[in-house]
Amino acid sequence: MAENQEAMSPIEIKVARQIEYYFGDHNLPRDKFLKEQLQIDDGWVALETMLKFNRLKSLTTESSVIVAALQKSKTGLLEISEDKTKVRRSPNKPLPELNDEYKDALKHKSVYIKGFPLETTLDEIQEWLNGKGDIENIQMRRNLQRQFKGSVFICFDSEESSKQFLERSDIKSFKDNEMLVLSREDYHAKKADERKQFKAETKAKARQ
Repeated sequence: MAENQEAMSPIEIKVARQIEYYFGDHNLPRDKFLKEQLQIDDGWVALETMLKFNRLKSLTTESSVIVAALQKSKTGLLEISEDKTKVRRSPNKPLPELNDEYKDALKHKSVYIKGFPLETTLDEIQEWLNGKGDIENIQMRRNLQRQFKGSVFICFDSEESSKQFLERSDIKSFKDNEMLVLSREDYHAKKADERKQFKAETKAKARQ
């Protein structure tokens, strides 16, 4: 999701962001249906098929809007067929291998943010993040009942982008809520410390 989108309308930005998410590094490896579609026609997927995806369908029902959005997008992730009826992930941008090196890089590109009201939508979070860096994925953290927990993991396009985000002064609040913003590494270190403290307190109580 590139920031150089000045020629794109608000709806085109949302459409490009959504369809690039479907074909992106985070969603595609886990999307069984889309992976099956890629096997049918050398990686091409009909726009007619894409328009059946609920979130994209809620943004537009017109293939022409998808075509215009992707033609203006600067990411280079997707290609449109010559007849403008199909889309595929560019062969120049293959999926990365899901090895330890990739997972480690992912960790260094990710940021944890807590403090969103529980009724906050993905669109509102995306709106708040606009202009704050090139973001590959937003994971809204949910409990076992699939309810939003008020925190997210955000994956940037690079470790440098995530570091620049952490240094910003305009990420300290959201709708008057004070936000906790940590690198993913610091988040996991904090959780590990909390678990150690909890175990120590539990042992101390057991001795009483």
